[in-house]
Amino acid sequence: MKKTFLLLLILNHFSGFSQTERLYYFVEKDSLLGVKNQNEKILIPLQSSMHADSSINGQEIKSMVFFMDFMKYYDRKGNFVFTPYPTGEGPDYFQEGFIRFSENKKVGLFNYRGEKIIPANYDWISPITFGFAKFCNGCYFDRSKDDEHPPLVGGTWGFVGKNGIEIQPTNKRNHPKDFETEDHQFIPYQFEYSEKEKEILDFFEKRREQISQINGFDCDNKIIYFEITEKPTAFEPFYKVTTFELCDFYINRSDEDFDDFKNFKVSADGKNFYVTYLDLVNRKNYSEYVERKIPVDKWISKSLKNKK
Repeated sequence: MKKTFLLLLILNHFSGFSQTERLYYFVEKDSLLGVKNQNEKILIPLQSSMHADSSINGQEIKSMVFFMDFMKYYDRKGNFVFTPYPTGEGPDYFQEGFIRFSENKKVGLFNYRGEKIIPANYDWISPITFGFAKFCNGCYFDRSKDDEHPPLVGGTWGFVGKNGIEIQPTNKRNHPKDFETEDHQFIPYQFEYSEKEKEILDFFEKRREQISQINGFDCDNKIIYFEITEKPTAFEPFYKVTTFELCDFYINRSDEDFDDFKNFKVSADGKNFYVTYLDLVNRKNYSEYVERKIPVDKWISKSLKNKK
């Protein structure tokens, strides 16, 4: 249910550019959706869309690519860009700044800037998690026993980084955050940071135990990492910091659309730190989820006080 309300958030979720032209959705007959600029010039003519309702009429588009309907993404020039990869729960959505797309029955990755990072070369690819994805070729979904959630079987498997370069696992750990697979091989750590970004992450490292105590995590070992998954942009002037929880041979990534208080934002100057959560706002004609921010130290102090 929550995911349905969050579709409107996804429309405006990712950005990464500086442009004077402003784009807006416009709706007619509660079934037709189009896009025009601030001068009323139509970039995308009206078309049938499940998102065409009064709630988004006049809503500004603050992203480099955006969808008009579930399976149609466009760029800011009004050009069709890609079809998102279909999953059992609907079309794929951005995770860690990347989205899977389909082309000629193959799968690849776009980033939130509308750049094709990985061409559609694979029969299947996972969402980016902790900076890398798992892929396979020659694999298929075996629906003989479970048609709703069929397993992937067969094929040749591998890993690819968020830079689009396939990864060769190593036999030993070369970095404390190298990820160990079930085969006891290691995926090299995929993140690199400037000195300023290291200082931002150090803020969270110093509060690791407090954050862990407040949130609680699924795994007994409570190994958590904080990583910058997006950088400030013209429309989103914050670093986005995601929480990752190491659970034996897999990693849980906090989902900013579902995991309240496990995702963080830091101002572009690196001086203001916030924890985020979603709040259901009641409007006269409709309801929607909006993001709220609380200063991290204020949140920690209040949360720990309430636990006593």
